[in-house]
Parts: sequence; C-alpha cells; structure tokens
Amino acid sequence: MSYPSIHRHLEAQGATVDTASDDQLRQAFISAFHTDLPLGYAKVNELVEKMRDRKDRAMLTLDPNSEEGKEFARLMAPDIPREILENHFGCAFGFYNCCKGVAAPARDGLRMTLKEQIDAQHPNFVDC
Repeated sequence: MSYPSIHRHLEAQGATVDTASDDQLRQAFISAFHTDLPLGYAKVNELVEKMRDRKDRAMLTLDPNSEEGKEFARLMAPDIPREILENHFGCAFGFYNCCKGVAAPARDGLRMTLKEQIDAQHPNFVDC
C-alpha cells in the first residue's frame, strides 16, 4: 500500500472515503504524502522550488533504487497522485522515466526534446 495513513487523515477530518468531499479526499492525500512518503515529497518540493527559481521547466534525476527515488516514483508515476500534486503546487509534472521527473509552469512546458529522451537512456540509468 502506497499511502497507509490516508484513512487516518480522513478520520481526522471527520470523514470516511464514502462521506468525504473531493477537497477532503485531496487534503487526505496531501497529508498522507507527507506522512508516508516524506523523502519523495521533499524531492517533489525541491523540484518545484527549482522550477520557480528558473521560472521555467526543471528536471530532477534520482537513483530509482534509493529510498527517496522509490518514494518519488510512487508520487509522480501514478496519474491521481500526480494530478493532486499539480493542483497543490499549481504547476504541471511529468515523469520521463523512473528516475527523471520534470516540473513546468504549464502543461505545454513538459514537452521533452529528442535529445533529452536520448540523454534519459544513459547507461547510468540502466536500473530504471
């Protein structure tokens, strides 16, 4: 299970999966991300800060076998968590492979170039 604390966070809001509003469900996810995937969430936050500093697309490469890399993938690879994070941070996220995440101010900024896709196939990333 990726987010074992999510039901506890819903209960703290006085809700269950069946009674919660969409806003409560989203907030439960964000709280669970903090609780259950703190290393990955910190890396997502780092990626967002890098993007905001550059005012343009930013990328972050992590070792997919490290604990932070595994947590990052659990946040960025599935559609729903990535969508929740996009709404929370007000930006767009992409996942170019299992170890390279990208953030951009808008969805059209996520477009990967052919060179970047080839670079993402570097032999150092063989465990991706």
